Amino acid sequence: MKRSTITLAVMTAALPLAACGSSTEPANNTATVAATGNVMSADALGTKIRDLPEGQRRGVLFRAIRDAGPSGASCQSVTAMKEAAPVNGNPSWNAVCDNSTQWTIVLTADQSASVTGPGPVTIK
Repeated sequence: MKRSTITLAVMTAALPLAACGSSTEPANNTATVAATGNVMSADALGTKIRDLPEGQRRGVLFRAIRDAGPSGASCQSVTAMKEAAPVNGNPSWNAVCDNSTQWTIVLTADQSASVTGPGPVTIK
């Protein structure tokens, strides 16, 4: 089982959304977002990922798989994804790479992800 830091990927995916604010907002909004991300629970992180647009959620799961080690490096794209049942109370997703291998990504309280795979594809 490999661990991957996922908070940075979520925050990076959310930055374009933060840039859509009005021009009267303080210029340091992104620094504030990144600083407050350090206290996010696994459930809060799971909610943020769940609430992302599909393309950004796909990107976050892809980044977690690619960061998981040499076997994840072969993943070229997440072609399917589905939220799975919590693992030990932590939010989790199943993601399919290149229509050929399935990975399980479990978010943890230390704002990282446990990534397991590759395995046979079982989600449709």
